[in-house]
Amino acid sequence: MDTATAPRSDLLAGLSESQREGLLAQMRRLQLRKGEHLVRQGEAANHVYYVLRGRFEVLLNGRHLVAEIGAGEPVGEIAFFGGLSRTADVVASRDSEVLELSRESFDHVAAAQPDFVQSILRVLGRRLAATTSAAAAMAPRIADAIGLCPAGNVPVPEMLVERLLQALQASGTAAVALRARDLPADVAADNEQQLSQWLGMQEHAGSKLVLVAGDGNTAWDRAALRHCDQLLLCGRQDQAHAGPVPLSALEAYALPLFRPRQIGLLLWRTHSGDAIRQTRHWLQERPLHLHHHLALEQPGDYARVARLLTGRALGAVLGGGGALGAGHIGTLRALSEAGIELDIIGGTSIGSVVGHAYAAGHDAEAMMLDYEQFFLRSKALGRFTLPWYSLLDHRHLDTCMQNQLGDARLEDLPLNYFAVGANLSTNELEVVRHGLTWQALRISTAIPVALPPWINEQGQVLVDGGVMNNVPISVMRAIKNGPNMVSMLSHGNEWRVKSAYGGVPSRLALAWQLLRGRRKGDDFPRIGEVAARSMQITSGRMLRGTGLGSDLLLKPPTVPGMGLLAFKLGRAQEQAGYEYTLRFLKKAGGLDGINAWRRGEVMPEFED
Repeated sequence: MDTATAPRSDLLAGLSESQREGLLAQMRRLQLRKGEHLVRQGEAANHVYYVLRGRFEVLLNGRHLVAEIGAGEPVGEIAFFGGLSRTADVVASRDSEVLELSRESFDHVAAAQPDFVQSILRVLGRRLAATTSAAAAMAPRIADAIGLCPAGNVPVPEMLVERLLQALQASGTAAVALRARDLPADVAADNEQQLSQWLGMQEHAGSKLVLVAGDGNTAWDRAALRHCDQLLLCGRQDQAHAGPVPLSALEAYALPLFRPRQIGLLLWRTHSGDAIRQTRHWLQERPLHLHHHLALEQPGDYARVARLLTGRALGAVLGGGGALGAGHIGTLRALSEAGIELDIIGGTSIGSVVGHAYAAGHDAEAMMLDYEQFFLRSKALGRFTLPWYSLLDHRHLDTCMQNQLGDARLEDLPLNYFAVGANLSTNELEVVRHGLTWQALRISTAIPVALPPWINEQGQVLVDGGVMNNVPISVMRAIKNGPNMVSMLSHGNEWRVKSAYGGVPSRLALAWQLLRGRRKGDDFPRIGEVAARSMQITSGRMLRGTGLGSDLLLKPPTVPGMGLLAFKLGRAQEQAGYEYTLRFLKKAGGLDGINAWRRGEVMPEFED
C-alpha cells in the first residue's frame, strides 16, 4: 500500500516512513459497503482496525448511537487491548475501507515499533476521557461527503449546486462538486472498486465532496450516495401545494441507507417573496433531522445552509421568565443592528414565543407591538376561572393565540426553530419542531397551576418546558454543531418579601376582599409567581450541569419593579436588554470580535 494515501492522523504521526511501511505490510485491507458490520457486540476482539476512508457508527445494542469514527482513527482498540468482548456494534455509515491488524501481527509490530504502541495508547486515552466526561446528546458529526439527491420529480437546479458550492468555499471550506460526467474515462460508474478508489483520492485531496445524483446514471447515483456521510434531499417547495409528494425511485433507494439524523431536506423556491407553505406534505414520508428553506436568488440562504452543513451555524437559546422576556427582544435588536445573523433559534416558555417571532422574520418593533397587543390590550393572561384545572381561563388565552397566529405552522418558518415543553407522562423534554404554531407555543408556556396542561394525541400530559429545563442549550447542541448564544432571564436580586407567613388571610377574609374588588397591599407571593419563579431555579442549575463550554451567556438585567407578570414594563425591559447587549458587543469587539469567537479564536468575557 502507498503510505502517502494513508490518512493523516496522530496514530501514525510518530513513525518514520520505513516504520509506516513495515506496519502497513502487516495489515489487511478490507472494504465495507454502507450498512455492513465491521464488528459485532459480544464477539471476541481478535483484531484492531484503522480507518483509511469512510465513516463508522458505534451502536450499543444495535440501536443507540454512542460515537462516530472517521478516517485516520482506530476501531476496536479498547476491547482489543483489554482482552474483552466487543462492547458495541461498529457499522459502516458509508462505503468505507479499513486496515485490519490481527493480534499475532500486532505483537510482531509492537516488538519492532514501540512508537506505534504509544501512539495508539494516546488515542485510547482520549477516547476513554471523552467517554467518561459528562455530555449531552451527541450532535451529528460534520459530513465529509454530502449527497445531493432530487426529492420528488424535479431535478436539482444547476444554480443551486453552484451557489451552494460557492457558499461552502466562502465559509472557508474547501469543497468540490462531482457528477457522473466528471468521472475519468478509465473509471466506470458500475465498477465498484474503481469508483471507490477514485472517490477516495478526491476526498484525500482535502476537499469536502458534494456528490450530485439524479442525472440519469443509476450506477453513479447509487454508488455516490453510498459513499456519503449525509443525504441532502432537494425539492421544489411548490410541489407540495397539491398534497403529499411521493418518493422518487432514487429517494426510495437512498433513504434506507441513512439514519434520520444523517438526512436533510432543502426546499427551494425561485424568489424570496414566494410563499412557504404545506411543508408538512414533504415531511410525511421523509424521516429527517433538519429541513431548510432556500430562495434561489438569495445569497444569504445559501450561506446559512452552508454554515449548518459545516458546523459553523450560530444558534440562539432563549430562556423562560414571563414578562422579563421583553429583554430577549432587546437583545435580538442589538444583535441585528450589529449585523449578527442567527441560523437557528429556540427556547422555553416566553423564550419560545420571542424565538418564534424572530424565526418568522419579525423585527424588534413588530415583536413589541405583538407583546403589548397580546398581554396588555387583549389581556391574554388576565381572565381567571374556577380553580379546578387552573387559575386562568385557558379558552381566552387560546383564542388570543389563534387570533394572532392563525393556522401558521412551525415547519413553514424560513428559519429552523424549536419550542420546548415538559412531558409529565414520559418525564422527558418535549421538543416541538413541527405542527401548528399556536399549539407549540401553548405547550411551551403551560405554566403548572396557572394554566391547564396540553394533552397531545397520544394522551400525554405536557406543560411549560421550564419545569425541566428553562434554558435548553442541550437541545440546541443535539440539533447542530457550532457556536451558540444563550440568553437567560433572571430577577437578579435575592427574592425577599416584607409580608409574614401569619398574615395570609383566611378563606372568609380572602373571599370578602375578592367580593369588594380590593386586596391588601401586601407582597405575599401569589400562586402564579411562585410557580414561575420555581421553574427559573432550573436555569442556573441546568447550565452548571451541562456546562457553557465555548457558548456565550447573555443575562439581560431586570429593571426596577419588574416581575414575571409586570407586562406594563415591557418597553423598559426591552430597552434594558438592548443596552446590555450593546455593552456586551462593544466589550467583545463588535461584529469582528463575534466572528472571531465563532471561528474559535477568542472567548469574550463580560461582567456588567
